[in-house]
Amino acid sequence: MNEQIKEIIDSFESTSKSRGARYDDLLAHVYMTFDKQISLSKTDREMNKYKKMRNNILSYIVANERAITTEICK
Repeated sequence: MNEQIKEIIDSFESTSKSRGARYDDLLAHVYMTFDKQISLSKTDREMNKYKKMRNNILSYIVANERAITTEICK
């Protein structure tokens, strides 16, 4: 698993008990984390960098839902 994804998972905290709700909370956490970085960016190039990273990480999480869900439910 990518180091960035591990860092995001480590910073993620959810009060939900169900696996599906935790997974949805993680997706929202990833989106909001990168949205904050994008809003703090001053140049278009930096904004595009974070948008691309956000899309790649979200795609990875969606493609590997089972492994990610297992990781966040430990």
